[in-house]
Amino acid sequence: MRRTPITGIHIIHAVGVYIVLLIFLVLNLVDMPLMGRDGGRLAFLLIGLYFWTVFRPGLLPYPLVFGSGLLLDFLSGGLVGLYTFCFMVVTMIVRGQRRYLLGQSWPVVWAGFSVASLVVTLFQYLAYSIVEWSILPLLPVLSNWVISSLLYPLVFPPLVFLNRILSNEG
Repeated sequence: MRRTPITGIHIIHAVGVYIVLLIFLVLNLVDMPLMGRDGGRLAFLLIGLYFWTVFRPGLLPYPLVFGSGLLLDFLSGGLVGLYTFCFMVVTMIVRGQRRYLLGQSWPVVWAGFSVASLVVTLFQYLAYSIVEWSILPLLPVLSNWVISSLLYPLVFPPLVFLNRILSNEG
């Protein structure tokens, strides 16, 4: 397989995607005060990773996914490696299903994100329940998942717009 040389346009594409992912990482760290007493954290970075894995996987190498998960682990103060593991697994699965997802309607792509988000949410819930040696309240976790799933349609159009801009430059 022949590799195409990296050009200035490819670098611009990558920088655009990485800036969006950095913004999502910061948003992922913000507690949403309207989501209960302790606030809640929505899956912004997962939205970005899912979208770019489906539509531009070449700009999202595994070391970047690993690094973004590790950075979020450290900045969030959570279990180190948990976001990293979840993001790597989701990215690998979505890459394996990419051709299928590209051929589907938008609601199917959205449903794919919702399933990926649910799996990550439940895995994190299980991990924290094991670490705490207790069954944590499930309602706040599920409400974060529902709101994150409903957030995807709001974030999707700007990401599609950016993807189109990047496609027109190349």
